[in-house]
Amino acid sequence: MAPLALVHGFGTSQEVWRRVCGGADVLAVDLPGFGGAAGSGRAGQTVGELSQALAGRLRGAGGGPYRVAAHSMGGKVALLLAARCPELVSELLLIAPSPPTPEPMEPQGRARLRAAHGDREALRAQYRHITHRPLPEQDFAQLIADGLRACHDAWTAWTDVGSREDISGELGGLDLPIAVLYSEDDPAISPGTIRREVLGRLPGAQATATRGSGHLLPLELPEVVKAFLTPH
Repeated sequence: MAPLALVHGFGTSQEVWRRVCGGADVLAVDLPGFGGAAGSGRAGQTVGELSQALAGRLRGAGGGPYRVAAHSMGGKVALLLAARCPELVSELLLIAPSPPTPEPMEPQGRARLRAAHGDREALRAQYRHITHRPLPEQDFAQLIADGLRACHDAWTAWTDVGSREDISGELGGLDLPIAVLYSEDDPAISPGTIRREVLGRLPGAQATATRGSGHLLPLELPEVVKAFLTPH
């Protein structure tokens, strides 16, 4: 069985997977600008640059191929990784992924998200808005800590550059199993966006919809995510 690599979403870190899985056959990665890699973020970094950094991390850890599980922003990065470095990825497991096309976001929402960097109260409000289930205090505190230590340039690069990129033109040659888990109640990336801009552009992808969770499925519904990641 191929080892599992875990890729976090925007503003978080590998800690978002803390309730899902760990072990010798699991590689949790921090993307440039976030978590333990906060110091490597830079202004204007693109999805391509994030996928290149992820490829380097996977190669450095043994080269795979990996079953790559990715959440939110990480989903878009993982899709481009699979397109550009197919030898590194045996399967994609996407959880509430950002779409390969520009992510729909109202200007006010984008501005609030951009301004939340480094602002403890704004981060608290943001995470309360995008979750439906109450999180354990230590998990909520970790989200805030990750938001506070994230690189400002990497933060705004996603809101202003990466989330607006269209990488869909590179995905036509994808030839690997892809599964998508999403919530019908997600207030951040709507189920309509998932169906239209993710599943609609990935013919053959297997979709699993759940309810009762917001956007942070690995923390809100860890048992559901565990089952989704279990090989069948």
